[in-house]
Amino acid sequence: MAKLKALDEFFDDTLTLPVGGKDYTVPAPTAETGLLCQRLMQAGVAAASGKETDLTDLADLDDDQETDLYKRCLGPVYDQLLAAKVSWPVLKHCGVTTFLWIAVDVDAAMKFWNSGGDPEALAPNRAASEAAASSTRSRGSGSGTNPSRQAQRSRGKTS
Repeated sequence: MAKLKALDEFFDDTLTLPVGGKDYTVPAPTAETGLLCQRLMQAGVAAASGKETDLTDLADLDDDQETDLYKRCLGPVYDQLLAAKVSWPVLKHCGVTTFLWIAVDVDAAMKFWNSGGDPEALAPNRAASEAAASSTRSRGSGSGTNPSRQAQRSRGKTS
């Protein structure tokens, strides 16, 4: 019988943020924070696509909620960054990067981090995703519910 390797031998549940010549290691979030970040991500995706869901009200954070989210995501690194007197844009970039790490994965966090937070740098990926989604939608349903197909079938039938 195959035996699983010990998780701590290969799994790193931290994120290291290099800021101002120093590495800040963000510990893994609590399960509660992880679930909150995933719900916020789902709410943001739904809001961006114009869908109304029970999560829609989560998509708009006020200033206090945004700060609380960064505190929760960064854990002890939040206070370390404040003590280092980083600027708000740097703190926000660290917070959003960590949020993406928690809600999506390390690759999404790295793309955001390396873009400097520039939405244009991330746009090609977004455009490709939207193009793929639109080409999938344009294929039509295989369920036979396409109105033009139903009309063609009904024209060939006699009542």
